[in-house]
Amino acid sequence: MFRALVAGLVFGMLAGAPAMAQVTEADIARAAQLFPATLPLKERHEKVMAYAADESATIEDQRAAGYALVKLCDTDRYGPSCLQVGHTFLSLDETHDASAHRYFEIACGLGEGEACSEAAILDLNGFAGKAPQPQKALAGFLKGCELNNGVSCQNAGWSYREPSGTAQDFTAARSVYEKGCRLNAAEACFYSGYYKRQGIGGASDNAGAWLDYVKGCELGNASACNNLGVMQENGVSRPQDLPGARVSYASACEGGNKHGCNNTGIFAEYGKGGPVNKALADASYAKSCDLGHAEGCFNQALLKWNSKTDMAGARIVAEKACAQEYAAACNLAGVMQFGGEGGPKDVASALENYEFACGKNEGVACSNLGAVNYSGLEGNPVNYPAAVTYYTKACELNYAEGCRSLGLAYENGMGETPDPVKAYQAFQKACTLGSPNGCHKQGFSLFTGAGIASDPQAALVAYGKGCERKVGASCYNLGLMAYFGQAGVIDKVKGRDYYRQGTRRSERL
Repeated sequence: MFRALVAGLVFGMLAGAPAMAQVTEADIARAAQLFPATLPLKERHEKVMAYAADESATIEDQRAAGYALVKLCDTDRYGPSCLQVGHTFLSLDETHDASAHRYFEIACGLGEGEACSEAAILDLNGFAGKAPQPQKALAGFLKGCELNNGVSCQNAGWSYREPSGTAQDFTAARSVYEKGCRLNAAEACFYSGYYKRQGIGGASDNAGAWLDYVKGCELGNASACNNLGVMQENGVSRPQDLPGARVSYASACEGGNKHGCNNTGIFAEYGKGGPVNKALADASYAKSCDLGHAEGCFNQALLKWNSKTDMAGARIVAEKACAQEYAAACNLAGVMQFGGEGGPKDVASALENYEFACGKNEGVACSNLGAVNYSGLEGNPVNYPAAVTYYTKACELNYAEGCRSLGLAYENGMGETPDPVKAYQAFQKACTLGSPNGCHKQGFSLFTGAGIASDPQAALVAYGKGCERKVGASCYNLGLMAYFGQAGVIDKVKGRDYYRQGTRRSERL
């Protein structure tokens, strides 16, 4: 049968030489009747293809169509027919690759650019016991590109880009990618845009990259959609367009791009370019995670953990991301394991994950290890030197609360003489990095002259930052300073106002 003989294509008569050997005089006569030689080649080819695609056609007619198709190539040298014969052989098992290659080369010589690319792919990978021939493959891709086949240009770009037995040439790659994009090869548009954006193989060209990404996205390349979204989000080449970026990321996700799904989740979770949609965020992160993107797994875990709606699910995906060595996820998994959230308490695994994350320069994980050693949590021995080491690393990694904790450790002395100078320095950095309580402690040090000369005016500034960030003790202390004029003019009205703010704040130090 025509279709039964050839999986994935419409003709079956071309199942190989054995099948062709079975052609009968009746098949030849029927082919001459259905597809007379008086028909123009194009019309005859199209009629053959129509019969091949007709599921109601008889087996005899399918056999006749198969014979006619091969004759169009072998006798009439009609390129599109040769291309179809090659595809038919290629759809079978690898024992037919040599026949496929032969017909592709015939079609390529007859001006079918797609056939040049197909023959070159076989050359690149090796077939019928032949070793790969990357140089011959590149020549085939270039010939197909010269014949204005976009995929051939795209594949030539790959050959120039990858160390595949040909010399890397990013300038040449950029040129053929650009041509491939003009010829509507979607992946070529992505790479043309990427090379222009990054300045690879030529000067940086953000405007050109934008246009290539737009075209690539319209042609269905998910990576082009994602990169277009990045440019729209960040206002590169054109004004920032968050709604447009949201659409581009969604298209990328629909096309199976893991980064696009993660970005769609971020936009949905935080209401960027449109309304907040936590359900969409969760689904998008989940798809990103399923596509193997550890950051997507982490973001899904964090979303679930913050909402406290599915702690077991949060722990599962956090551990999944950690297994992919995503440091922030290892810290989150450690937090949940340490506290028994979403599953049984597992201190040993938590400490292991904290250590890994800290080793990968995740500052919060270093700070968590500092807390374990400083306070002897969960039966672990108190180890002040280790605590200082971990807190110091957390602070050096610019984790604000790690700096604050380091300051508290120096302030309290840890069984040794307190070091108010180092404590102040740590509090100052914590405040600079955005720690509300770090600002409060800096203000207190400035007011009392602990580790630094007393400076009530500077204390006002630090307390002000703490109060703005909802530290009740900072508001209360601002109130006292204003009410009693401890930094200048007495202002009892302002003092009462700060005091009221302080009493409403839940945080106290």
